[in-house]
Amino acid sequence: MMTSQANQTETSTPLKKPGFLTDYNGKPSSMRLMSWVALFTAIIFGWITLTQKDNQTTGVQITFGFLIAAFAPKAVQKFAEVNSSNLP
Repeated sequence: MMTSQANQTETSTPLKKPGFLTDYNGKPSSMRLMSWVALFTAIIFGWITLTQKDNQTTGVQITFGFLIAAFAPKAVQKFAEVNSSNLP
C-alpha cells in the first residue's frame, strides 16, 4: 500500500508557478523583458534629467517616451488577448 502512494507521488508533476519573465504558460516573455528594460531606462533618464541644471525639456520627453514604451505595449497585448479569446 505504501508503494502505490509513493509511485503516485513520484509520477505526478507539480505545477510550476510562472517565473518573473515568463507568461502564464511558462514560456519566456520578451514583452515582459522589454517592459522592464524600458522602465529601468526611464528611471535612469529621469534621474539624469533631475540632476542636470541645463534645459530639462528633452530629458523629460525622453523619460516620458520610455515610460510609455514600458506600459503601453503590455496593455495593448492584454487587450488583444482578451478580445481574441472572445472571437467565435
